[in-house]
Amino acid sequence: MTGATEDSIRALLEPDREPLDLDDVDRRILHRLHEDARASLRSIAADVEMSAPAVAERISRLERGHVIRRHTVELDWAALGYPMLVVVPIRLATTTDAGAVLSRLREIPALTEVLVLAAGYDLMARFRVRDHADLQRLLIERIWPIPGIEHTETMLSIGRLADPAPLRHVLPTETPLKRRRG
Repeated sequence: MTGATEDSIRALLEPDREPLDLDDVDRRILHRLHEDARASLRSIAADVEMSAPAVAERISRLERGHVIRRHTVELDWAALGYPMLVVVPIRLATTTDAGAVLSRLREIPALTEVLVLAAGYDLMARFRVRDHADLQRLLIERIWPIPGIEHTETMLSIGRLADPAPLRHVLPTETPLKRRRG
């Protein structure tokens, strides 16, 4: 890749950040919010055995430190009418401005995520589509015409196995959360 291409890609990517020092209480708060982003400060405070204002300050610090980027919900795409997850690995031509390709991909409404890779492919794009006809339109009208794309594959997900507690692998706690009744 040329220097200009590298700069255009870096401008679109998430910035590098210094890791924030976390203690066990911070990790327990993160586990609780990951489990339920709508949890009240009072319930989190009870779980970590602190006052609600103290928990609010910790959450604010985690937000300022970019550990928490947003509070969100997980969607059931099939219930929204988009049951098909399509994964498209993309290889770019060597002289392509990757930033321009990324910009074009971001214009596609069905796009949910693009990963920039250091592999046999340059990008991995994920899309949600309604059906076979929607997939055809996505490929033929939106992806294949993008200048600079040398090769794509199309992979259809037939299911997903989600880890119910993914943070436990990367963010262990010394003290488990108190079990809530309920």
